[in-house]
Amino acid sequence: MIGEPLFRRFLPDPHGPIDPAVWAGVGRLEAGVSIVVNTALAALKGALGLTIGSLALLADAVHTISDIATSVVVLFGFKIAAKPADREHPFGHGRAEYVATLIIAVMLGVVGFEFIKSAVGRLMAPVPISAGWGVLAAILGSVLLKLWMGQFALLLGKSIESSTLKADAWHHRSDAFSSVLVLVAVAGSANGYPILDGLGGMLVGLYMIVTGYRLAREVIDPLLGAPPPPALVQQIRALCRDQPRVFDAHDITVHNYGHHLFLGLHVEVDQQLSAQDAHDIAESVSAQLRSQLGAYATVHIDPVDRDSEAVQEVSRRLKELQQESDIFTGFHDLRVVDTPQHRAILVDVEVHPGADRSKRQATRQWLAEELANTFPGSEVDVQVSPLHSYR
Repeated sequence: MIGEPLFRRFLPDPHGPIDPAVWAGVGRLEAGVSIVVNTALAALKGALGLTIGSLALLADAVHTISDIATSVVVLFGFKIAAKPADREHPFGHGRAEYVATLIIAVMLGVVGFEFIKSAVGRLMAPVPISAGWGVLAAILGSVLLKLWMGQFALLLGKSIESSTLKADAWHHRSDAFSSVLVLVAVAGSANGYPILDGLGGMLVGLYMIVTGYRLAREVIDPLLGAPPPPALVQQIRALCRDQPRVFDAHDITVHNYGHHLFLGLHVEVDQQLSAQDAHDIAESVSAQLRSQLGAYATVHIDPVDRDSEAVQEVSRRLKELQQESDIFTGFHDLRVVDTPQHRAILVDVEVHPGADRSKRQATRQWLAEELANTFPGSEVDVQVSPLHSYR
């Protein structure tokens, strides 16, 4: 698309970890281009709207002015988000980007509501307007330019996984859509249907409210702590298993602070390894996650004995039980400890994320009873993995 070569100059490798300076530079690029283009469009629409007396066109002009304001929010949002960690914000300022997106959403909703109120008055008292081909051509040109801006912002947003730039892309697209409505309203009003001007203004306002709601809904979950994408969890596990002497990874927790990822995870290794070897493996896994994902990882080592006949027997029984349940979905950290006095079976299990607290507890109790019946005389300890950890 147009603008992609310019973008590639800022981000040569969009598939690797994003350098914070490059990430902020991409945000400034989009905001700067948006401010320049929208300033010109707002001036053009405002002048035409005043000249022909069109409420719909004036509403569209103010919608474009709101684009300028949101681009300023984007600019400051990226500036704050790019600040390094400090004593008050040890995880950095990355979530300022989400706050910036939420501000954009609120601004869209407020402006849209104001235009609906103005449009109701115009519907009750339609005002005839006249517009020539030059005015209609100018509105059509603004539609095409805003579509380009929306695609440009979306490309940047997807490539650096920025919710703020994606939100600004939707804002550009909403402006393009509202301009289409204005084009119909102005053309219809100029041809004997003045009520279309007020109707166009109302539809523009309604579309802005809907767009604001969608944007707000998308960023509230990350602010409250949404689960990581399953693909990211599987990528983390794959990167861990790629390391020599690592069997698997589990109990993965992910904290997202904008373009900073903070991870906690357990990796399984042979229990015969020395403490020094286990430490080196943990360091290797952490370095791999840092290199491939740009993530800061805290790695816990879980020693396992895959050659133990007792472990293999318990594992087989757990797999049988897993086939009998829709809630019991997996297990890890399986250990069988034999002492002269007794045998202890310890295991962490995963249950379906949709299961409520009572079902989680019932599944835990059921598994403990089944294992105790299958292996009489054993002390069984079953723990259910918390919802914030993934495998």
